[in-house]
Amino acid sequence: MKTIKTILIIFLSCITLVLPAQKIGLVLDSYVSDRWYLDKKLIMEKVKELGGECIVQVANGDPTEQVNISKKLIQQGVKVLIVVAVDAVKSAEIVAIAKAAHVPVISYDRLIMSSDIALYLSYNNTKVGEQQAQYMLDRFPTGKYVLLNGPVSDNNAVQIRNGQLKILQPHINNGKIKLLGDFILDDWGEIGALMKMDEFFYSSEEKPEVIIAANDALADGTIQALPPDLERKIVITGQDADLSAVRHIISGKQTMTIYKPIKPLAYMAAELALKLAKGGEAKGKTKFQSGGITVDAIFLEPIVVNKTNYNETVVKDGHVKASELIIRQN
Repeated sequence: MKTIKTILIIFLSCITLVLPAQKIGLVLDSYVSDRWYLDKKLIMEKVKELGGECIVQVANGDPTEQVNISKKLIQQGVKVLIVVAVDAVKSAEIVAIAKAAHVPVISYDRLIMSSDIALYLSYNNTKVGEQQAQYMLDRFPTGKYVLLNGPVSDNNAVQIRNGQLKILQPHINNGKIKLLGDFILDDWGEIGALMKMDEFFYSSEEKPEVIIAANDALADGTIQALPPDLERKIVITGQDADLSAVRHIISGKQTMTIYKPIKPLAYMAAELALKLAKGGEAKGKTKFQSGGITVDAIFLEPIVVNKTNYNETVVKDGHVKASELIIRQN
């Protein structure tokens, strides 16, 4: 009898050992910002640590390609998709395909405009815009401003701009703030920002005191476009706490950035993906409404980073290394 029990235990152990790992699909937009390399790395390592397998695909900024590669991942048997949407509306097709295949979709960092997503996981992007605007308004309660935001195809860009204008509009209305430009670009990259701001500085007789750039790539393009006589004389915001942005902050070329710690966001996405794959539920959800849809969401809180606190935030967290910040002042 003991022999039979022993054989049964060994048999069951072998079955457990050969059970296939839960496959999680991670579908990125592109690597236009350095941060996405880190998101990918952290999500993959946490999924692996928890016993799953993470398959990564990148759409290279093409919304149709993102739908196609998501479909292929579903055909390959992924149990959950984590999607960084290229286009908030087009990506709803991914959700519809996934729903038909009973595959939950986590809308990661950017909202997919579909009520059928399992979860929207991000930072509070309206607050990001509010923090950028309030930071500058506290220092420049009067003056000339320019807004530089990402594409409307990314709902984050819409939320960020809404947050900026929520703070600034009363001061625009009473004439204390003069808005010289309110630019919405086709993507989040520095090249588009460089071209737009180069054109602006060439054609505009009035020069701003403040440029509220929605992310660090747009800020970097803006810095490259600055005429030499305006370097370090115009204050510029950012977002993502990219290495180049922190260097710019130290050198005085950029004034601040918004830090959205990637590790907690990425690890939470991995943990919740595996929980959903096993039929579990995410805890701590809130209802979020945007563009006529209502979704379950979990929001983390963004952090303002400037020259006074970068060591206590991004360096302390390991987001950037102190050795990487040793730069020549120019």
